[in-house]
Formats: sequence, C-alpha cells, structure tokens
Amino acid sequence: MDRDTALALLESHHRFPGFFDFRVVVPSTDKELTVSAMVAGAGPGARVEDVTERVSKKGNYLALRVRIHLDSAGRVLDVYEVLNSLEHVLTAM
Repeated sequence: MDRDTALALLESHHRFPGFFDFRVVVPSTDKELTVSAMVAGAGPGARVEDVTERVSKKGNYLALRVRIHLDSAGRVLDVYEVLNSLEHVLTAM
C-alpha cells in the first residue's frame, strides 16, 4: 500500500490530532528502547499517554500497547517506519 492510500485509510478511521494505539512484540529487555524510538519517530509534540504490557509465558517477550498522542496521520506512518527499522521488533501492528 502506498503512503497516500495509507494516510487516507488512517484519516477515515481516526481523528488527528488524537491518540493512536500501536501494538508491538519485542524481547522483554527492549521495552524502553522501543518506546523511546517510537516517541522519537513521532516527532515534536508527541506524548505517550499509556503503555501496557503482557509478558510471554517464559518471560522472554513483551506484547506492548503504546498509546501516543499524534498531530497527524503521517506521524503514525513515521512511527511504523521506525518500528520496521528496529531489528529486535518481532511484530508491529
């Protein structure tokens, strides 16, 4: 999907500025690194509202829900680009 199509889809389902929930699976040792990278990718003025986590059975992985206040749909795509560039991220939704 190209960026313009993705932006149109996001804008049809979400209001910006506003909150967006990202779901990410990472090794349990990489929570802080992941959240920090997401905030940096979100740009100036972005703020984390909430982070919830669920630990895997063996404790090796975390499923994170990171709620970030963003000024535009473009910032959502920017955060996903950052997540896709991080080698330790197993899944980003």
